[in-house]
Amino acid sequence: MPIETSIIIRTRNEEKWLGRILEMLFSQTYKDFEVIIVDSESTDKTLEIARRFSVKILNIPYKDFSYPYALNYGVRNSNASRYAVIMSAHSLPVSETWLADGLKNFSQQKNILGVYGFIRALPGSTFWDKFFLDGSYWLRGLRYGPGNNETYIVDKSGMGVMGFTNAIILKELWLKRQFNENYGLGGEDEEWANYWLVRGHRAVRDTKFTVRHSHGLGLYGWCRQFKYWSSTKNPQPFKRLPFRRDPTHS
Repeated sequence: MPIETSIIIRTRNEEKWLGRILEMLFSQTYKDFEVIIVDSESTDKTLEIARRFSVKILNIPYKDFSYPYALNYGVRNSNASRYAVIMSAHSLPVSETWLADGLKNFSQQKNILGVYGFIRALPGSTFWDKFFLDGSYWLRGLRYGPGNNETYIVDKSGMGVMGFTNAIILKELWLKRQFNENYGLGGEDEEWANYWLVRGHRAVRDTKFTVRHSHGLGLYGWCRQFKYWSSTKNPQPFKRLPFRRDPTHS
């Protein structure tokens, strides 16, 4: 039988959290999936950890890396018949029903392009990570308005909509339009979502599809992060930095 879902994870030197994330993925109640690691020349124990699990490893040269290129490469080489899950290599699912909770939205809602979740800080994160990430999570009702406090319909583009830190897309829509590789430094998620939103599709943001994800930033780091996110509204090439730990930063 064909696999219903492929989980695509971009990696470069992700030994810190990858093992725990793969353990959580293979503990999910939903089982009809494969995991694809798209690695760009990790030099730490990332690949050693990945090989402990039943995953498919794809290698791309770091010189060729960009956010959308790595994702397109992963989805293109996937076996999924219906869904592609895109997540960071330091995005820890909050429960063993995380994937089932996200996927159920496709049967409960009509004409949706995908599902994405909220982000909370990882254990041991900084005060400012918790302030911005956990604070946004608890104040979500102010942004999306009244409802069942679990799922929210999103029909307009904006920063973070369908963020590929944790998202599920319909593979059939990707086959019709792949991620725009002009957005090499990031922003391919928002651009792709907006393409389908203006054509009448909607997205679902599901509280139960939340992950824990953070980068240990202080206040200055968060100021730079907001500036970076704002810059990704416009297409620009990926900037390769020789000492950058993690090109999957998002």
